[in-house]
Amino acid sequence: MSENVKYAIFSHRWLNAGEPTFQEMSKGERQEGPGYAKLKAFCEKAKEFGCDFVWSDTCCIDKTSSTELDEAIRSMFKWYRNSHICIAYLAESRVIADFVNEEWFRRGWTLQEVLAPWRMKFYGKGWIPFSDDKNDKGDESAVLDAISKVTKIPRFDLTNFCAGKDMVRERMSWATNRRTTRIEDVAYSLVGIFDVSLTVAYGEGKKAFYRLLKAIVEESNAIDIFYW
Repeated sequence: MSENVKYAIFSHRWLNAGEPTFQEMSKGERQEGPGYAKLKAFCEKAKEFGCDFVWSDTCCIDKTSSTELDEAIRSMFKWYRNSHICIAYLAESRVIADFVNEEWFRRGWTLQEVLAPWRMKFYGKGWIPFSDDKNDKGDESAVLDAISKVTKIPRFDLTNFCAGKDMVRERMSWATNRRTTRIEDVAYSLVGIFDVSLTVAYGEGKKAFYRLLKAIVEESNAIDIFYW
């Protein structure tokens, strides 16, 4: 997809209310509020990177369609991987030193959002960049050093991550202190990282995570997952 369409993809924490939805954006009417302001700022930054197309989860997925939601969750890792640039907005941080208290690093979905893209640009409060680099995943990036420190993910894995069933124990440990709003998303947010096929069924609760473990073991015989 990236060979044909140059697009930016958004990584951010959802507001408690007011995020633009697929239905609202489909109407083509001007929206107001902090969620729309955040989306607009993302689009402006994407333009600076030469992207004419953007993707944001809150308004690009029709969550009223179970089929579309299932496909989106299964494809999410690939969408982040194929983006020209992933723009991450850390709403609680002003400087790199604030990363230790930044909620973005404790959310389930943002794990794959930091692993999948080849290129990322991080912005803090007021959309101020944390560096002058065009790619905060670059070899000399101080931002990348700080991300590695706070996530406990080695630099090499942040810049060269490949989805799959290798290093199952280590990859599970990266997700240990992360949380999601819906319990099923603990499992669904890891589907792309482990490159497994898992049907989405909201309402199943903790069963989703048991199904994820079963899929990983069946496809890889990675019994060290139980040591984790």
